[in-house]
Formats: sequence, structure tokens, C-alpha cells
Amino acid sequence: MERRHSNHMTRQDHQHEQQAARICAEIAALGPCLPGTISARLLRCGNPGCRCRDTDRDQRHGPYRYWTRKIAGKTASRLLSPDQAERYQPWLENDKRLHALTRELEALAIRAAEQAEGWGEK
Repeated sequence: MERRHSNHMTRQDHQHEQQAARICAEIAALGPCLPGTISARLLRCGNPGCRCRDTDRDQRHGPYRYWTRKIAGKTASRLLSPDQAERYQPWLENDKRLHALTRELEALAIRAAEQAEGWGEK
């Protein structure tokens, strides 16, 4: 494959730089990013005479909110208060957005490299 050499920026190069700058600015503005998810669980207790053991009606305790994430390849969960769950939910959403923006930045770099090197052209 022949590599294209150019000392001036093409229109596409400029567009890639603008898109990358927009993505980086959005990343910088995200704020705290917390990995994982928050889920609500209904649980049965250990008391055999408790209403939560009634199989005819779903009377389990809760909902209890748990923050779950991976640490060194293992699942870790922490019980949260309703206030904590509400407070940290935006941080989890920021983390999801961070990963989406990173994938977007990677895709942009792939397109730029393919165009710069002429990869994929016939």
C-alpha cells in the first residue's frame, strides 16, 4: 500500500480534529464516573414464620438497592441507602457516557488512519 504524504491538512483531517475536540470536551465536562450498576432487589429473610416466606403472595422485603461492579474480575456489591442510590445514579450514567465517547473517539481514529493511509481503497 502506498502511503499518502501531505504537509497540509485536508478537509477530512480538519473534520476529524473538530470531532475529536468535541468528544474530548464532552469527556472533560462529564464529572465523576462510577463503574457498575445500581439494582433494586426484593429479599426473603431467614425467619421461617415471616410473611416473606408466603409462596402465594410476593411479600419479600425491600426494595434494597445494591451497587454492583467488577473488582479484579470478581463481582462486588454494596448495599446503598435510597439517598445514596439517587445520589450516585448520575455518576453511573456518566461512566456509561464515558465509555460510549471513548468508543466514538476510537472509531474516529480508525477512520482517520484508514483515510490517511488509503487502507480499504481498491
